Amino acid sequence: MAKQTQQDKIIKWFLSIGFTEMESRSGKYRQFKKAINWPTHDYSYFVGRKGAIRAGKNISSSFSITNRIKQLMKKTMEKENV
Repeated sequence: MAKQTQQDKIIKWFLSIGFTEMESRSGKYRQFKKAINWPTHDYSYFVGRKGAIRAGKNISSSFSITNRIKQLMKKTMEKENV
């Protein structure tokens, strides 16, 4: 069995916390959106092939949130394992 990629791990986590995958025009990024009750509900979240995570209204005006999301993922996974 092939090793799970960073992108796979992030997408699995996004889906587990209620994000839905949207159709993306970008070939490099997969696009996700969360319904209400999220601080930036009008933003889309973009996950790159190597695990880069960006947030913004569109890919060209988005900004990197990779470190913040990976820290949040680590905290939630630690809570689940306790």
